[in-house]
Amino acid sequence: METLRVTGRRMVFWGALALVAWAVYELAIRFEEMVTWLSPVFSLVSDGKITFWDYLSRLEWARLRTHIFLVLCLLFGVFALLTRRRPIAGLISVPICILLIIFSLGSTPLMEASFWQKFKLIPAALVMLGNLLIFISNIQRVRRIKTGRDQLSHAPQPYDPFNIGRGQ
Repeated sequence: METLRVTGRRMVFWGALALVAWAVYELAIRFEEMVTWLSPVFSLVSDGKITFWDYLSRLEWARLRTHIFLVLCLLFGVFALLTRRRPIAGLISVPICILLIIFSLGSTPLMEASFWQKFKLIPAALVMLGNLLIFISNIQRVRRIKTGRDQLSHAPQPYDPFNIGRGQ
């Protein structure tokens, strides 16, 4: 039971760390591209020619879909790192991880590039499986406590290594 929990925590830790590292790396590569798309509209806002709400309406969100996905992966990875010891937060992160995987497979140009790009989903799968293992181990622990198997089967004896209390 403890091995299952430790294995799950390790999977979540290394998966989340790899997910954060991958998202930061991909965002760093695509930063200049993002600035190129955002700078013309931002210059109009800074000159006062359009409002901030017009800025949001003129922004090409389809071009920034990959960037938004990478930011979500980064935030999810940090969330998974911070909550890897909490089973309920881990259970909440399982559907989020499934949604990220489904979203990335069909809608981002990043994953449509090649078959090898899909291997970048392995950290998300590690986070999901690790959280499932943690949750299963906690369910087993609760069942074990309810049945009373974790309690001592014999009466506790006081610690007396030199037989000092034997004469009493």
